[in-house]
Amino acid sequence: MEKRALIALALSFVVFMAFMYYGEMTKRPAAPPAVSQKAPAPPAAPAPAPLQAAAPGSPPASTPVKAASTRPAKDVVVDTPSFKAVFTETGARLKSFQLKKYKDRLPYEPIYHFKLGPVGFEVDRYLDPATNGLKPKDLVREGGADELPLTLSWTGKTLNLPGTALYEASTSALTLQAGDKGTLKFTSVSPEGLTLVKTYTFKGDSYGFDLAVQVTNNTGQPLDGQINLDLSGNFAAIQDPEHFHFLGFNGSINNKLEGVKSGDLKEPKTFAGKVEWAGLDEGYFMTAIIPESVKSWVTVSEAPKAPMVASVRTPVEALSPSQAAQFSYVLYFGPKNLNDLKPLGLGRAVDFGWFDFLGKPLLTFLSWLERYSLNYGWAIVILTILLRIVFWYPNHKSYKSMKDMAKLQPKVAKLREKYKDDKETMNKELMALYRTFKVNPMAGCLPMVMQLPVFIALYNVLGYAIELRHASFISTLPFTNIVWLADLSAKDPLLITPIVMGATMFLQQKMTPSTGDPTQAKMMMFLPLIFTFMFLNFASGLVVYWLVNNVLSIAQQHYTNKYLT
Repeated sequence: MEKRALIALALSFVVFMAFMYYGEMTKRPAAPPAVSQKAPAPPAAPAPAPLQAAAPGSPPASTPVKAASTRPAKDVVVDTPSFKAVFTETGARLKSFQLKKYKDRLPYEPIYHFKLGPVGFEVDRYLDPATNGLKPKDLVREGGADELPLTLSWTGKTLNLPGTALYEASTSALTLQAGDKGTLKFTSVSPEGLTLVKTYTFKGDSYGFDLAVQVTNNTGQPLDGQINLDLSGNFAAIQDPEHFHFLGFNGSINNKLEGVKSGDLKEPKTFAGKVEWAGLDEGYFMTAIIPESVKSWVTVSEAPKAPMVASVRTPVEALSPSQAAQFSYVLYFGPKNLNDLKPLGLGRAVDFGWFDFLGKPLLTFLSWLERYSLNYGWAIVILTILLRIVFWYPNHKSYKSMKDMAKLQPKVAKLREKYKDDKETMNKELMALYRTFKVNPMAGCLPMVMQLPVFIALYNVLGYAIELRHASFISTLPFTNIVWLADLSAKDPLLITPIVMGATMFLQQKMTPSTGDPTQAKMMMFLPLIFTFMFLNFASGLVVYWLVNNVLSIAQQHYTNKYLT
C-alpha cells in the first residue's frame, strides 16, 4: 500500500474511534443556555392555562379527607402482566414500579476477580434463580427527603401546598389482565379548602398510563398559582459502573431534544416552550411525562447527593371560588423499547447518535433475525455476514487496489528518491505513474469510509439497545458453569472475545501488503494492540460483531490475494 493510503487507513480508524468516544461522552446533546433560577418560579412568558371543565357557581365538593389527618397512609398495589406499581397515599405518589419482564441483575455471583490498572477480568458462576431471590427491575429508587415520582404540588401567591399531603385512595388494590382497563383515584383536601383529585388510568398491556388532575377552589377566595408534577431519579443509587449510558434529564421541547446530564447542574434550569415530553433517562429505561397543556414548561434540579427532579409546571390564574380546573398527562415508566415508546410519541427517546437513521432500521432487522435464530448472538453473526455480502464488491476493490499499490512500491521509492528535493515534480511523476498503471491511491480507503456510518450506527445499537440487555449468546463456557457471554450488553468477563479479536486484527495487518517502510510497518502493528485494549470494556455484542467481521475480512482478503490478483 502506498504511504499516503496507509496513513488514510489509520486516520479512518482514528476517526471511527473518535466517533465512539464522542458518542459515549455526549450520548445526549448538552443543554443549551437556559433560564436559570434559584427557586422553582415560573418564567414570565407563559400565559395562564385555559381552565377546563370549569364549574363556576357549583357547590363546593364534599370534604372526604383533611390533609391534617393523622391516620397512617396506606399503600395501594396496581398489578398488571407488565409491571407491579405501589402507590402511597402520602402524596398519591409512587413508592415502587417493578418491571416484571426485566430483572435487576442476572443470577450469578463472582468467585474470582483480577484487576490491573484499566484491565480486569472476573470469573462468575450461575446461581439457582429460585433460591437466589432475584428481583425485577424497579424504576423507583428512594433517596433524599421527600423525592418520589409523581409528586403533585401547588405553588401560588397566597397558598402553597407541598406534594406530601395525605390522600384517600378509591381502592386498596387494582389487578388487571392484558386488554383490561382500570382506574385508581386519590382525593385530598387541604386545611384551607383546596381539593386535589388525582385519577390514574391503567391498561393491562402497556407501560403507559394516564393521569387526570382536578383542582377545585373551595377556599372562598380567588387563587393564582401553578400545578407542579414531578419526576425524580436517584441516579447515584445505580450500581452499574461497567456501562457508559447517559443518566439524566431528557426531553423534547419545541420539537428539539434537550438533555442535562446528572451531576452537571449547578442550579435549576428551566426549559420554556411547548413541552412534547419530559423524562428522566437511565440508559435502558426511562420515566416520562407527556403534558396535554401547551402552556407547560419544565424545571430540572439536582441538589448535591440528592435525586434529580424534573418538574412539569402548568400555570393557573384567577381560579374563582367553587371553580375547578382540570389537567391531563400521559405517563410512561418502562424500557426504552421502540415498540413501547412509539405509540406514545416517545420514539425519539431512543437516539443512536448521528447515524440514528441507520441505527433504528438495523435494530429492527436484528430483532427480526433474532426471532428466527437461537438468540441475539447468532442474530449478530448473521447480520455481520449479510453486511459483508453487501460490501463485498467495495471491499474487493479495496483489497485489489492495495495489492496493486504494493506492486508499484519499488517504482514509487525510486521516484521519491530521485525527486526528494522537488516535491512538485515528484507529485506530478507519481500521478503519471498511477495513470500509466491505472491505479487509484485512494481506492483502498474510500470503501472503508463508505462503511464508516454503518459501523458507527452498529456500535451504538449493540452498545445501547435494550434488546441486548441480559441477552445471552454462549452463556457459559462449554462443559462448565462458568459465566461467559451471558449478557451481550456487558463486557466479556473472561476477556476471551476481545483478545481473539485482537489476534485477528494482527493477522489482518500481517496480510496487508507492505509499504516498504519498515518503521511505518512496525507502527501499524501497534493498531491491533490499541484496539484490543479499547475493546476490553466494550459490550460483548459489539466485540462479537467486530470479531466475526475480522474473520470474514481475512477470508475475503485471502481469496482476493490468491485468486483475483
